[in-house]
Amino acid sequence: MLDEKMPTIEVANIATETCCILFLLTLFLALLLKRTRTLPLRFIMLIFAGELVALISDVLFRLLAPVRPIAAVLYADYIISFLASVFLATVFTYYFFARFAEKGTLKVSVPVRWGVLAYAVFISLLFLSSVWTGWFFYVDFAGKLTYTEWFIWLIYLFVPLAIYDIFVILRHRKILGPADTAVMLFYIVLPILALVADLRFSTVTTHIALTLDACMLYTYVDSQQERKLAYTRSELAEMHLNSMVSQINPHFLYNTLSSIESLMADRPDDARQLMSDFSEYLGGNYVNLTKEPLIPFEKELEHVEHYLAIQQVRFPNLKVEYDIKATDFQIPALSLQPLVENAVKHGICRVRKSEGAVKVTSKETAHGYIIWVEDNGAGFDPTAPLSDDRPHVGIENVTRRLELLCGGTLSIHSRPGAGTVATITIPKGGTKQ
Repeated sequence: MLDEKMPTIEVANIATETCCILFLLTLFLALLLKRTRTLPLRFIMLIFAGELVALISDVLFRLLAPVRPIAAVLYADYIISFLASVFLATVFTYYFFARFAEKGTLKVSVPVRWGVLAYAVFISLLFLSSVWTGWFFYVDFAGKLTYTEWFIWLIYLFVPLAIYDIFVILRHRKILGPADTAVMLFYIVLPILALVADLRFSTVTTHIALTLDACMLYTYVDSQQERKLAYTRSELAEMHLNSMVSQINPHFLYNTLSSIESLMADRPDDARQLMSDFSEYLGGNYVNLTKEPLIPFEKELEHVEHYLAIQQVRFPNLKVEYDIKATDFQIPALSLQPLVENAVKHGICRVRKSEGAVKVTSKETAHGYIIWVEDNGAGFDPTAPLSDDRPHVGIENVTRRLELLCGGTLSIHSRPGAGTVATITIPKGGTKQ
């Protein structure tokens, strides 16, 4: 229970800080329970944690001060509050570094990142030195915390960091956009105005300002992430539909049915096998496109095997080789099959008599899984302008789905007359479902 002799303003400050603690704690727990957190949200999480530490310590020391007004209590309160302020200023700078990186428009150099951290450490050490030297503050014989004439210069040390932040934000305001720019500037300006009020009236306006700022940052960034997620889902749905349309190729269907018909009279066993592979291929297309976007690699490989078995009937000179050393991972549905189809259609079939080889390889590395689709067909010049008969069917689709669904990459290396190598790289733990 609060001491009845405690000044009214202290009671009001404790009540205000307690409300801020409960509010921030609710937001912190909500952020902690989120399934996915971008790097900016992680920095906002650190901002929540830093402000919670400062608020909780301040409330505790306000309650203890009337009971135990000793120097250690006052020093501890002031040290935690000041270091929390340095921490919040530094983390916010790293937060907008992350926002720039997320937009893919500005890469902050390593020296700048370390420079900001070194400056924060310098301010902190300079402040802590006053505990022994009394340069900026000390506790007098009456047990009262007293500021020296140099204390204001300690506050001024925050100014270069604030000016740097404002300069970078304003310089890149077109990249950030009006909303991001306003939110970041508000985060800097509001606490500065609140600090002036605190120094003049002994209030806790700064804590209120920082709580509002943290709430605003969280709300804004979270809403941006939700909008991006909704757009990504829409984009994936559209690409999934495009995959289905591109895989059901009428020419392929016609040619396969014609091959089955031609085999029925003289080679009925081969016709039945071709019909079985064709049935499994169509079934694989349907299942892969109506289930989860990510499927076991074995399922995708089985789909490819049926496709290549069909093509080997149509093109007897086509050789197929498999070197599968890893299967225990997932891959976006219909991401390997388009690469194999390109190898046959745009690589081998362009060679006289459709003679050539296609090889599918997979292996596990320390960091992920690699799949290669190689052919020794016609190849192409990657620097030449795109045309409708180039082997780029579905490539952009596959590239984008790999990136969105599992953080994977696709690279194509080709040379006219020497063939093509398509490489899929899937990092471990990269699933983004």
